[in-house]
Amino acid sequence: MYQPNRLLTAPIHKCLVEVLKVEEDMELLLRPARRFLFHNLYRPSMFVPEFNKPCFGVLSLRSDMEKRPLMVIETEPQLSEALRQCYRECEILWLEVFEGPAGIHMQGENMGIRLELSTPIAYLNVAIRAPLAWVAERRQRNYIAQGRLIQSFHERLLREALDLLAERYPIECHHQVPFGFVTGYRANMLPQIARSAVDAVLLFRYDFNSDGVVLLPINLNLHNAHVANEQTAEKDRLITQFAQEIGMPLLTIRAAEQPDAYIFTATALDIKPITVIGRAPADWANAIAPFVEAVIEALNQPGFGV
Repeated sequence: MYQPNRLLTAPIHKCLVEVLKVEEDMELLLRPARRFLFHNLYRPSMFVPEFNKPCFGVLSLRSDMEKRPLMVIETEPQLSEALRQCYRECEILWLEVFEGPAGIHMQGENMGIRLELSTPIAYLNVAIRAPLAWVAERRQRNYIAQGRLIQSFHERLLREALDLLAERYPIECHHQVPFGFVTGYRANMLPQIARSAVDAVLLFRYDFNSDGVVLLPINLNLHNAHVANEQTAEKDRLITQFAQEIGMPLLTIRAAEQPDAYIFTATALDIKPITVIGRAPADWANAIAPFVEAVIEALNQPGFGV
């Protein structure tokens, strides 16, 4: 029986979502792979064990179609000093949040200024205003982050389509989540696909289901490398095969033979491929809608579990 993974598995995760979702012009994007927080040409000068793994989340402007990280939030118990040094070198604002004897502890750095504070859980919404003041300061001086979670025209197009669907269904969209986090731990998963980032991941909206249940991962297999590069094509095949084997719905968008046409296909769902001509967000949204509806319906059936 297929069990969808949950991205919010600890009380502290839900506390952070609760206090940050009130930021009307910002959104919290969950579990992006850390390599996307940096410029795409950046290579660490030392070994960073967590570089290809996901952080807890990033704050980004809702209006920013590239979803550049204004602040990175880390909830791992022990970050390597190598990762912290990478954040310093690239002027990435980060905040470590963890539970301790005094409640919730937070620490971070910004332009050589170090912040350390602790608060009872009940006052986290007040304490979080301190690091958020750093975010506000960066915005005031028009700081532009080097990394971005949406990296291409088609990824922006997909996000626009999903934003339209979010007006109709209780969903929210996240980006560049490693496939291993989308599926949850699977002992038989190959490392090469576990680290592969999924372009977009639909979750149930937090106020609808507070566990961060993975609804539908979406991959854009449109770049020339997905056809011309044997390693990339093989990785795409393995990801699709693995999703099929575990019964996980996975939507893949690829180019059709005719010009400006796209084929939408999914694993584990009894829906025929849908072809869309053109790049109108509304058309893409209408093509994706049947897959979203099918997954929501399937998750309410005995063969699935939420």
